[in-house]
Amino acid sequence: MSTESWKQIRLPAFQGYAGSNETYELDRSHWPSWAHGSTQFERIFVYCPDYENQISSQTTASIVGRLLTERYDIKDQPKPYNYNFYMLVLSTGGQVYQSPPIVTSSPPHHSSEPASWLNAYGPPPV
Repeated sequence: MSTESWKQIRLPAFQGYAGSNETYELDRSHWPSWAHGSTQFERIFVYCPDYENQISSQTTASIVGRLLTERYDIKDQPKPYNYNFYMLVLSTGGQVYQSPPIVTSSPPHHSSEPASWLNAYGPPPV
């Protein structure tokens, strides 16, 4: 994956869960701006590995998180639930960048129903 296609995003609440080694469901008010205007996104989750388990990316930065998006698209019947990952890196200047979408295998990229095991994840602590 070319790092030229990574985009800077605003994720204001990122500092609150960076390095937590936890997965959280983000409240809509904390979604990246590109998701705010869409009526298809159902849920967005963030996982941020602890600092010891961050992995190197193809850039000089480490991957500090991963977004998982759940999107509902009626055009994809009989499997209208679509899942994608987005890797997150943090620049030395403090900006967050995301990768292009990455097709998931768990949950399956196209599913007939929402991934119920994701219901176990709640919001980040306040």
